[in-house]
Amino acid sequence: MEKNVFTEIRVKYNTLSKNQKTVANYILKNSKKCVRMTLSEIGKECNLSETTIIRFINKLDYKSYQEFRLDMAQDIIKDGGTMEEENYDIKSKDAINEVKRKVIRNAVSAISDISKLVDNTKLAIITELIEKAEKLMFFGAGGSNVIAMDVYHKFLKCGKNVIHESNTHIALIHAAHLTKKDVLVLISHEGESKDVLECARIAQYSGAKVIGVTSYMNSDLAKMADVCIFSSTNDAAYYTEAMMSRLVQLVIMDMLVVAYSTRLDDVYAKKTIEASDKALIEMKKRNDEN
Repeated sequence: MEKNVFTEIRVKYNTLSKNQKTVANYILKNSKKCVRMTLSEIGKECNLSETTIIRFINKLDYKSYQEFRLDMAQDIIKDGGTMEEENYDIKSKDAINEVKRKVIRNAVSAISDISKLVDNTKLAIITELIEKAEKLMFFGAGGSNVIAMDVYHKFLKCGKNVIHESNTHIALIHAAHLTKKDVLVLISHEGESKDVLECARIAQYSGAKVIGVTSYMNSDLAKMADVCIFSSTNDAAYYTEAMMSRLVQLVIMDMLVVAYSTRLDDVYAKKTIEASDKALIEMKKRNDEN
């Protein structure tokens, strides 16, 4: 998986200490400037010791500031600059055209992070698990429920034996009836929802494989899941319900649906999708006639 300094900072942000977050915020907002700064200069700007800066760098799996700064410079060239450097923070008095421009740019940045976040090997493993699963279940608490319902609908159209349940109690019952031949996909931005974690625990006790989709690498869901895919976490001010994370999760779910579809027999795939569409078209015709 391609590594990117700024993606690493965003994904590991919640694992940082208060002082380390100060460093992270400064670097994200002054990336091009930081490339030309020494370790001590960044320390002075953040009012922190060089030791704290080094600990921050180590947290991102870098052994030296020189290595970190080199990768940062290369990533800036690849990305054409970061969104923070170009000042895409949304402010209370921004004109509507500025809000539009910044929201679009933030969305582009979040989607761009996917290629660096989603490991190809993991994607292949998950696709194979889904392909072989006798029963596939999706569950997400809160805002993640919308993502779970959307992907459930898409797999249903592909003819997969799939379950989605927004009621937690019923979802837990479904999870209890899963077997080692089944797969449960759990979606949670923070990865700490009690409902989601309980669903994972019950499903694993039943022998099912658990796939996690979350923004945080150190979350309980990431630790519990058999396989986990991570979504970016660059939500800005005035964003509600982890908007960018939801957008990334939708794209990741589409990857799984398309990857699964490519493994189906072309004739079978076409027939199942056509049958699904036909059922909806017939219903619409009857409604129009009435």
